[in-house]
Amino acid sequence: MKITLSTFIASSALSASMAVAAMATSAPAQAFQITIEPKFGSTEKTGASALLDFNFSQFADNQVKLNLDITNTTDGTKGDFKATEATLVGLAFDADNFDPGAPVGFNSYNPGTSGFTKLWVKGIDTPSLPPYGDFDVAISPPRNTFAGGNPQDGLTAGQFTTVSFLFDTSLSADELSDALENGFLNQAFRIAGRFQQVNAGGGSDKVLGGIVKGGEPVPEPTTIAASLLALGGLGLFKKKFQHKQAV
Repeated sequence: MKITLSTFIASSALSASMAVAAMATSAPAQAFQITIEPKFGSTEKTGASALLDFNFSQFADNQVKLNLDITNTTDGTKGDFKATEATLVGLAFDADNFDPGAPVGFNSYNPGTSGFTKLWVKGIDTPSLPPYGDFDVAISPPRNTFAGGNPQDGLTAGQFTTVSFLFDTSLSADELSDALENGFLNQAFRIAGRFQQVNAGGGSDKVLGGIVKGGEPVPEPTTIAASLLALGGLGLFKKKFQHKQAV
């Protein structure tokens, strides 16, 4: 049964006990990585960075769970200013349907023990990250705006946490993983990190992400134009998520 977005937001945070039960009934599937770093786009090129591990599992016949491992990898080796300290205070991403023939419903979000307890959804609390525009979904610590606010409860350099999402879909865990990975690889979907308390440049940064293959980020910036041409008319088929009641 469809519900309003406001009801979805109110029911989006699962309890810790439900999260443990979900893990017990999940079957592991394939995974992929995204790195957020200046080579994909950065407003300040401070060198703030993060690594995201996308781990999918079959939750039920028509549900797939995504465990998203988040690590702040800021280490003084990236960007023009080689930041060694930065606080990751938000992740934003596009969440359109991955396959027009197999709709994907965004069911619920679980922040786990992380500080990323606020869920932003376009049309309710639209996550905006100038100059990259609006995103469909984002997570952050509690704050008044996604792009700005108090950096408390974010991830400092070297810290790690895990959050999870539950999807209603006719796709299998492997199929959903493939579809999402290809969307990021072809840049049909965007993902970005918001950093504050950076000890380089202007003191904060907004950084885009890309797929990691064989330990290296891809595509290289010089191949982005070719990837977009190969993508063709995929954007014509993109539809918004169907928001369904959380279990």
